[in-house]
Amino acid sequence: MDRAIYTALTGLSARARESLVTANNLANAQVPGFRRDVVAQEGRYLAARAAADGAWGARAQVGSPSLATPQQPGKIAATSRELDIALSARHWLAVQGPVIGGEVREAYSRRGDLMVNSAGVLANGDGRVVVNAAGAPISVPPGTQPVIGRDGTVSVQGADGPQILGRLKLVDGSSLASRDKAGDGLFLPPDALPADPAAVVETGALEGANLTAAEALVQLVEEQRGFEVNARLIKLLGEMDEQGARLMGLNG
Repeated sequence: MDRAIYTALTGLSARARESLVTANNLANAQVPGFRRDVVAQEGRYLAARAAADGAWGARAQVGSPSLATPQQPGKIAATSRELDIALSARHWLAVQGPVIGGEVREAYSRRGDLMVNSAGVLANGDGRVVVNAAGAPISVPPGTQPVIGRDGTVSVQGADGPQILGRLKLVDGSSLASRDKAGDGLFLPPDALPADPAAVVETGALEGANLTAAEALVQLVEEQRGFEVNARLIKLLGEMDEQGARLMGLNG
C-alpha cells in the first residue's frame, strides 16, 4: 500500500510544479516576445541497489524533472510605433544580461518594444539595454527621435542629414535551448553568439507571447483538478491501509 501512496505523492508534487509553471506563463501572457515553459513529464521506477528484496525497484515515481521551452514564435501585430520591432522566427535581440563574476553577460530576448531610457540609451520594455555588434549600448542624442531600419540600423535626423548611431545586434538563435533560459525570461547561453548580418526586423510591429491567457487558464484548471485527484487518492489509500491494519489486528 505504501508503494501506491508513494506514486500518488510524487504525482501530487509533479502537479504542483506544473501549476507553478503555468501560473508563471499566465502572468507573462501579455509580455511581448515571451516564450512559455512546459513541464517534461515522465514515469520511472526507482533503482535501489541496496534493496536485497527488490522492493524499492517496484516503486513507480511520477517525475517532472525538467522544463522545455517551445520555440514557435508568437503572433505579430502592427502597432504603428516607430520603435517597436518584430524579429524573424530564428533571430533574437542581444541585450545586457545579468552581472556574473563582475562582468555584464550578453543575453537574448525577442521583446521588441524599444524606448530611450533615462540614461539616453536604447532599451526594451523590460528595461534591458540593447547592444550593438561590439556589445556596447546605443546612445541617442538628446532631443532626437531614433529610427530603426529594416536591417536594425539605428539613426536620427541631424542638421546635416541622417546620422547613424549603430546597429542592433541580431543573432541567429537556432542554437538556443530551454537550458539557456534564465529565471528572468532571458536566454543566457554560455558564450555570446555572433551577429547575423543577414538578419532583418519589421518595424511598427510587435511579437506577442507564444501562448494566450485563455489557454494558460484552461491548463491551470486541469492541473488543479489533477492535484485534487492525487490528494483524494492519497486519502483513500491511507484509509484502506488503516482498515487493513485493523483487520489484521482482529485476526491476531
